[in-house]
Amino acid sequence: MVPTEKQVGALTITVHSELPEGDPQGMFVIKIHPTATGRQLLRLLCREANITMNRDFALHLLSGDLIPLDYSLTSANIQEGSVVYWKRDGELFYAQGTKRCNTYWFLGGVSLLIGVVGLIVIIYINQKKEDYNNYGVVFDAGSSHTSMFIYKWNGEKFNQTGLVVQDGPKCNIAGGAISAYVNNASGAGASLKECLDFATRQIPAEKLSQTPVYLGATAGMRLLEKENKSASDAVMESVRKMLSQYHFQFAQPQSQSRILTGTQEGAYSWITSNYLSGTFHVHPPSDAVVPDLIVSSVGALDLGGASAQISFIPNNTQELPEEFVFNMNLYGEKYSLYTYSFLCFGINEAATRLQAVLLQDQNFTRTVRNPCAPRGSVVNVSHADIFTSPCVTGPDSVFAFGHKIHPPSDNMQDTEYSFVGESNASACDALVKSSLFNFSSPCNFSHCSFNGIFQPPVFGDYYAFSSFFYLMEFLNLTSSNLISYSHFTNASSKLCSMDWDQVQHMKSDVTNNLVWYCFQSVYINILLVEGYQFDPSTSWNSIHFVETVSGIDVGWTLGFMIKESSEASVMIPEEPMNTVLFVLLVILFVAFIIIAFLFAVKGRRHYRIQRHYSPISSYGSV
Repeated sequence: MVPTEKQVGALTITVHSELPEGDPQGMFVIKIHPTATGRQLLRLLCREANITMNRDFALHLLSGDLIPLDYSLTSANIQEGSVVYWKRDGELFYAQGTKRCNTYWFLGGVSLLIGVVGLIVIIYINQKKEDYNNYGVVFDAGSSHTSMFIYKWNGEKFNQTGLVVQDGPKCNIAGGAISAYVNNASGAGASLKECLDFATRQIPAEKLSQTPVYLGATAGMRLLEKENKSASDAVMESVRKMLSQYHFQFAQPQSQSRILTGTQEGAYSWITSNYLSGTFHVHPPSDAVVPDLIVSSVGALDLGGASAQISFIPNNTQELPEEFVFNMNLYGEKYSLYTYSFLCFGINEAATRLQAVLLQDQNFTRTVRNPCAPRGSVVNVSHADIFTSPCVTGPDSVFAFGHKIHPPSDNMQDTEYSFVGESNASACDALVKSSLFNFSSPCNFSHCSFNGIFQPPVFGDYYAFSSFFYLMEFLNLTSSNLISYSHFTNASSKLCSMDWDQVQHMKSDVTNNLVWYCFQSVYINILLVEGYQFDPSTSWNSIHFVETVSGIDVGWTLGFMIKESSEASVMIPEEPMNTVLFVLLVILFVAFIIIAFLFAVKGRRHYRIQRHYSPISSYGSV
């Protein structure tokens, strides 16, 4: 037999039928080109056996491997003389192949899900740390206003003392000082409500019952307590009643809401100053840079509305009389601090006292000349505003200024006085010195400031805040916290020479103070230089006029909270997950992801085989 053109290069393949009874049996010899597919071979075989193609026909090699229908014979490793077996399991293979492929994808998906979800969960657990912060709320009930501060610190502490930071902005109480509610005591407590509500929103709900709330009343309430104890008690009781209505920790009302002594107020301000300056050798957690001062400690100068405090560690602590010492332990160290509070020497009470002196000097005339006020200004003040002040008619006026000032008649309660400004700086200076300070009082100590009060020589750097800062800010001198004495006195002299038309157009956050800024500049100059005895050419340059440091308000409340934190219980944060366990779990879940990848590869491989073995059609088989 002469071979046809189509048979040149053809393979001779022997096919053994292993079909069930009723199907073609025996052996078939097929000649086919090597590039033909398994499907073409099967069709040719069906024609040779004179039967119709069937979906479950399949061809196998001697090894048992299935010949893919869409692969070429060469690709299926079929050569000249190969033996092929004809079976009826194609549909079964297709079903099993589909099932096997689906199984691989399913197992891969499950493994991937376990791996990814497992990693997310353990990373979340490891990063999610319980809030171990302690929180505290402190109200500063001053003589002219009340402010609320929220503080927090980590429960673990550092050397038995918390690293306290201010949590959010302070809340200023509308309605003025609580001491102003002498005739409406219930209003004092009610005035705190807005800021208490703010605190409940600011502090995590689960921490409220553990958060202590404090109110410290300062010089305004100290004066009221001495003048009218029953009124003072009523105001404080109203405050305690309001604080107890909230879910804060308020287990000891008498100690948590109290009138601070001047010594305590000064000492707490000193703690604040040294904490923020870094002289405790600890830094509060803050994004800002704390301006370290290369000194052993920083003094604190606080000028409030009703009192003035000076606190510092002198060069020689051995000479400190016991009544002027405040001892404390902070951050593992012991400190012996000189501190003194001058009641009635706050900026507002001093101004009221000055008005009483002017009235007395001018025989209580209705129109009063005031050398410390701008020329052209007129300030109308009621009789009661001046002569109900404890620093004018109370016992504290005797201790502070040597005597009380009483009006000549008891029938002057409805009188109103007009204080007319004169812009006379030299007369103002002489008036302030003679009427408010006693520099000739006997000193029974090694060194005194004024009024015979012991004070060691000033030593080191100082933070001056409250009204000290507010005045310097008004004079536009706070571009740097170090202000030369000449710049200050030049600005003061210029201010005190202006008339009211000029002054009232100057920028001020408190317009009511505009008429008083000349007096304040003269008063602060005398208090610092002649009272506290800062030398204009040397020690004055160690005064830093500040309002905040690293975004934290400078005042007594932070120092108070730091001192209280030393008495709070320690809470040591626990790791949410052991490091070794965390690493092992990471490895485990990454392994699941790798297994998922392997299943995907296997599934893909089977999918490709299955794709090349699609069920055959019977069309064209015969």
